[in-house]
Amino acid sequence: MTSRIGAALCAVVLLGTAACSGDDDRPTVDGTIVQPGKPGEDSRTLDEAPEVEPADANDADIAFAQMMVPHHAQALEMAAFAPRAGGGEGVRTFAERIAAAQKPEIVLMSSWLTKRGQDAPTAEQIDKGELGPLSMDAHDHHGSHASMDDMPGMASEADLERLSQAKGEAFDKLFLELMIMHHQGAMEMVDEVLAEGSDQELNELAAGIGADQSAETDRMRQMLEAM
Repeated sequence: MTSRIGAALCAVVLLGTAACSGDDDRPTVDGTIVQPGKPGEDSRTLDEAPEVEPADANDADIAFAQMMVPHHAQALEMAAFAPRAGGGEGVRTFAERIAAAQKPEIVLMSSWLTKRGQDAPTAEQIDKGELGPLSMDAHDHHGSHASMDDMPGMASEADLERLSQAKGEAFDKLFLELMIMHHQGAMEMVDEVLAEGSDQELNELAAGIGADQSAETDRMRQMLEAM
């Protein structure tokens, strides 16, 4: 962990030397950590640095993970149409990359939810791609039920049916249009959790998702313009 924990308490003990990052300069003397006191209080010497617990996850964090799992699951469903659609190699390869990136993120978010006592898909469900119905268990951070329609960027059943039937260049064009919309929705969700969430681990994951999908969106727009 960096930033929050490092800023709160940094102690790297060497022989008579300390190396600290962040805003906290915590001196050491012969391997002993000296913790400065609050204004008007004396400093304390510590044998070892106390652990600092990260902020608890809040409703915004949990809602993000609960909704992003089925959101990612739909991206995997869309990507799975590409190999048999007979489209161009560029779109087919891009679909493979999206699936390769988002399946591990589903695993991470599911593990994060499980650790916090929340419903999440099992490893077996993830391996089999049995994730669609889990979206019905998602809730927004106000505690309200969140349907597929509440998740920004989600393709409709009609969109998915059209994509499943499309072939060749028509598939490539529709895939890129729908996936651009899908990525834009994911980035909206990322912006919201970064503004309202409190869990550092999830915020770091969300920031990575946002950065990756922003770059992928730019690339898909270029591919679409080149058609």
